[in-house]
Amino acid sequence: LERELAQAIAREELVLHYQPVVEARSGRLHGCEVLVRWQHPQRGLLLPESFIGVAEESGLVRELGAWALDNACAQVARWSDNGLEIGRVAVNVSAIQLKDHRFIETLESSLRRHGVRAQQLELELTEGSLMSDDETTQRIVGVLRRLGVALVIDDFGTGYSSLSYIMRLRPGKLKIDRSFVG
Repeated sequence: LERELAQAIAREELVLHYQPVVEARSGRLHGCEVLVRWQHPQRGLLLPESFIGVAEESGLVRELGAWALDNACAQVARWSDNGLEIGRVAVNVSAIQLKDHRFIETLESSLRRHGVRAQQLELELTEGSLMSDDETTQRIVGVLRRLGVALVIDDFGTGYSSLSYIMRLRPGKLKIDRSFVG
């Protein structure tokens, strides 16, 4: 699966789907969340559960994440070129990707190449990826904040977050883990 996934990234077998984020009361579009899928030549459309674990274990999540981020920026640019302002586009970022020394450079390059403003993006980071209170995480979060990229903590409540740590990170949103919601 690891070898196939590496080939899938190179052959552009991955596709992005955009799940709308809609305000419940008004029905107004607030943005969307990027969902990656693998259009496997033999197995059909694969959901992330079937390949993200392998991507993280093998380190391919860096390439997959960079691809997803760049393609999401390209789509935002196409929407803007067509007069569509859809709000912020949320892209998931893995802990491995976040700690990659090239992450900020990759992000800035995608924004520049496609003419997308940092404020048009939200990066969704799992609680676990942010909980390591190390210097690298803090530095990267600081750079993202200075760039104007919104931060969202996904799956909140699955780890051991303290409220003081959350207050220090000041995410734009917390997405509560579904285990807390009936």
